[in-house]
Amino acid sequence: MTVRACGQLSRCAAAIGHSDRMNHDADALAQLDQLSTALRVLASGPLPLDWLTGRLRAEFRDARVTRESVIAMAMNATVLVGRPDGRICRLLDVLDGQTLTHRVEAATTDRTDLWTNVSLQPLLLCASLDPIPLVTGGELTAAEFGHPALLGPAGWLPDVPAGTVLALTVEGGRVRIEALPNGVGATAAQEQRVRAILGRHIREEAWWSDVGEPNREAELNRALGHALIEDPELFRRPVSPLVELLHDVLSEHSRQHVFDDTAAWAAGDVVSFSVAGMPESLHAELNRRAAKYGMSFDRFIVATLGHCAWRTPFAEDLGPWESWEVPTAQSSAPTILRAVKNPSDPEEPPDQRHSDTTDPAEGAEGAEGR
Repeated sequence: MTVRACGQLSRCAAAIGHSDRMNHDADALAQLDQLSTALRVLASGPLPLDWLTGRLRAEFRDARVTRESVIAMAMNATVLVGRPDGRICRLLDVLDGQTLTHRVEAATTDRTDLWTNVSLQPLLLCASLDPIPLVTGGELTAAEFGHPALLGPAGWLPDVPAGTVLALTVEGGRVRIEALPNGVGATAAQEQRVRAILGRHIREEAWWSDVGEPNREAELNRALGHALIEDPELFRRPVSPLVELLHDVLSEHSRQHVFDDTAAWAAGDVVSFSVAGMPESLHAELNRRAAKYGMSFDRFIVATLGHCAWRTPFAEDLGPWESWEVPTAQSSAPTILRAVKNPSDPEEPPDQRHSDTTDPAEGAEGAEGR
């Protein structure tokens, strides 16, 4: 199996991992080859980790294919799912018997392309790597140029108007599609349960993400796979489309960072940099303080560096801004401090206090006169 078109590489890269940005180079294509081979081998069902490692090493004749590298591939590739018992399977196998729904935004009359969104993201990514057979015949593929659309043979789409809900059910590795003109029929309690379980897994994926703008498609794919491993009955009955069911969960990142993004744009010209060799304990402490003050990690670092910079002697230099020379302190006459009497000292006679304040020279002249 090979990637169907170069225009799909970006979507395939999204399926590889939620934090890795793949470049179109030899290493990226090698990763895709290994992933494609793993998906082909796993088409027969879940396989033990050690068996799959040996098969891939023999297939590629590459000693770099180790148990650790296969674990990393399973953890990064969102179209693969690692089971708690150590076996690895395809996301499409986890979706077996599950129904995903989508509300069409345009009439499907005489159409062979179904434009979708995150509601059918798992099927869209699986179809990007390998066509999915349809129960009615033909195959379900992804758009050639990376559009968010699924393609099928003529007549595969029910003839429905805009706003109708379609249900796509995976049955033994094949997809069945039908229209739900009366809606999904799920109760509020059923949808709330699905929202709670899937939302928890999505938040866990977002917490582990180490990039400023996480890959929402990859996070949703992984969260869906883990949620179905936890509860295989989660999508046995149709529920509202994921984009509607998880609207609040999927938009949390945008709401949390809208003020940070606004502040970044308002700052004018900015630069980006990276810090290498930061101690892990320091990184953890900075993260803790950023969370305590309700700030993102980047914004807290910028604020801290700005505070340190303007607390130096440079802060006293108010102009011109082209020069950062610290002004020289002006010399001044020394200040003469008056002695402070200690309360424990004995009281001095008035004459003695007067003589202490009299100039010695004047005292000598007065004595000669007397």
